[in-house]
Amino acid sequence: MKTMKQILMVTIVASMINTNGLAQNVGISDDGNSFTPNSTSVLELKSTSKGILIPRMTNSDRVAISSPATGLMVYQTDGNAGFWFYNGTQWTKIGTEDANPVSKTVSCTLTTNETLVLASNDITITLPAISSANNGLAITIKNVGSYKDLIVIQPNSGSYIDSKNSTKLYRWESKTFLAVNGEWMIKEKDLSPENVFDVSPNGSWTTLDEIIEFLDEHMSNASIVRLNSGTYSISSTITIDLPYSLTIEGISYGSAIIQSASGLDDQPMFVCESECYFKMLTFDGSGLSGYGSSVNEDAIHFNGSGTYNEVKDCVFSTFYRGITVTTDAELWIFETDFEDMTFAGIQIKSSTSGTTFKISECDFMNCRRGLELNKGSEITASIMNCGFYNEQGTDTAVTYYGGNISFSDLFFTNNTWNYTGKFFEGYDFTRSDGRDANIKILNNSGIEDQNPKCKINVNNNSSTTNISCSGTWYKAQWTNTSYLTCKFAVNNNRITYQPNNKMYGMFIITGNISVSSTSRIISIGLVKNGNTGVRYGECDLRPSAASSPMQFATVIFVGDISQNDYFEVYCAANASCTVTFQDVQWFTVTY
Repeated sequence: MKTMKQILMVTIVASMINTNGLAQNVGISDDGNSFTPNSTSVLELKSTSKGILIPRMTNSDRVAISSPATGLMVYQTDGNAGFWFYNGTQWTKIGTEDANPVSKTVSCTLTTNETLVLASNDITITLPAISSANNGLAITIKNVGSYKDLIVIQPNSGSYIDSKNSTKLYRWESKTFLAVNGEWMIKEKDLSPENVFDVSPNGSWTTLDEIIEFLDEHMSNASIVRLNSGTYSISSTITIDLPYSLTIEGISYGSAIIQSASGLDDQPMFVCESECYFKMLTFDGSGLSGYGSSVNEDAIHFNGSGTYNEVKDCVFSTFYRGITVTTDAELWIFETDFEDMTFAGIQIKSSTSGTTFKISECDFMNCRRGLELNKGSEITASIMNCGFYNEQGTDTAVTYYGGNISFSDLFFTNNTWNYTGKFFEGYDFTRSDGRDANIKILNNSGIEDQNPKCKINVNNNSSTTNISCSGTWYKAQWTNTSYLTCKFAVNNNRITYQPNNKMYGMFIITGNISVSSTSRIISIGLVKNGNTGVRYGECDLRPSAASSPMQFATVIFVGDISQNDYFEVYCAANASCTVTFQDVQWFTVTY
């Protein structure tokens, strides 16, 4: 029986083989018809209804093969199933089988057979559980949703994706996840941070409106919106009210233009309720005809209470106002140009106290007002190293409304002006209430320094000072004929220092006195804050005759002059008498 089976098998194989006596190749067919095998092949199989079956085994069976020959091929049935061959060094899966795409619109866990996933909506996709048997498994996931859709991909319990717990996909983005020894790796990993969002015609977001809407729903930390080169039209106000700070920037200076468009009439481009930074951007109001001529047709309103904001390396052109601050926000502006402003480049109009405003290295060109300091209290401001280039005689570089606004400090230093129109108007340093005393104006081209100083002039005074006790100091009595002052309150024989910063003072006091009696020694000195125990510049006079004028002069240096310190001239005598300060010239300067 065994012999008969062997004979039968040989007969069957022989009937399937078409050989050529001189040929070195073999052809096998399942239809019994002879054919000539391809001359380049050792073996050619022919069938229209059957295939070749490669040895089938599990992953553990495959890796257990001892010293596999280079080119050895098997079909793995479990884990990362498919054809594998040994390349002389390691087992390698052959190709990637054509995957049928699957759509996912709700959160789910994938199977190992779902290798091409098209996802949309705000969902979380969990990758399948894997082991080393799945090595080489590749799953590609693409976000095919809208600009607001966020796809979060996470590994199954116990695994990581490149040592992280999750990764994200934005619109039109895709990632391929590779299984390696029970962990997931991202093929062709993108190393850019997940909180940087690029806006471009071919990006996940094509407009500023789209990315702000996305962040309204998905923002999880401080973020950067990066605008590609080009023009971005704004047809309605974009309100930024986010839980974390946002930076909007161009990729280089002047490359990204934010331009007004139809529908923006009577509205600002941006209203910032949360912290915002704008960098390397051009804000252009000329895209909409007539835009910038009406109230609120502005570039940016900073309305957030207590927020910190920055504008740097930007250009603002053709607006009613470039920037308006309406709250106690803190705003820093650097290296920015304002041009062709119908009303003002920057306006401070705060309904709450405590606004902080600092600007440096900025230019204002053809602005009706470069800066308008309109409203607020306890404001801290610094305006340094700026250029103001008025074009009309009615233009003003800085306008200050002292009745509506007050400053803890305002530093206006190292600025330039083209001597057209006005430079800085609205302050009054002669006020007795010191309303404007904390405005420091120093080292500007086009305006004199406004350090505290005053001059008192007394002519033909008839008021007398009665000295009743020897060795006791009495305040000199006179009525000023005239005076000039800057940041000193002047009330006859008293000057009061008003600013909140400490300074040194130089006092020059000259004049003449007369005494009612002879043989008197009259002492004159400057007293600070009514403390006669300490006198400055004390000098003694010995009149030769009663009621005859005698000149005096004293030059005094006083350090550490503080806010509300006041100074008065006092006198004393060696015996009772009456002293008349007939003429006085009192000069005070600080530095």
